[in-house]
Amino acid sequence: MSGPDAAQAWFIAGTIPFLLAGGGHALLTVVDTFRPTYFAPDDRSLEPALEGTGIRFRRLVPGGDLSRPSMWRAWLGFNISHGLGVFSFGLLCLLIATEEFGLVERVAAIPVLAAAVAATYLLLALRFWFWGPVAITATSTVCFTIAAILA
Repeated sequence: MSGPDAAQAWFIAGTIPFLLAGGGHALLTVVDTFRPTYFAPDDRSLEPALEGTGIRFRRLVPGGDLSRPSMWRAWLGFNISHGLGVFSFGLLCLLIATEEFGLVERVAAIPVLAAAVAATYLLLALRFWFWGPVAITATSTVCFTIAAILA
């Protein structure tokens, strides 16, 4: 496999973990909107408290009910939007890689930025999450970095 072909293959490989993880994260959170399962607290007695309290950030915006959105609803909304954002990043990179990889070769910032975004998610995973997201984001970081070197 030649340099550009290898770079494209590595770039595409870097998108797959983001597509799967982001899409899965959003879908599991949607399930939680109907039946709290995946992102619900281990201590089920906390659910009423989370549903019954607002978030302090809401006080920065005047007007309305300060208890809405509830902490639980804000948590679900954040997780859905986070999953969609990760999925969208992976999808955008995949579309660029499959439809116009020449753009990645001409604009050197694209593979570097893809690697930087993946590395940022890796740092977040190392600091705030657990081994699954670390493995996923490390895989994408490695793939995008190799693609950047080869492009």
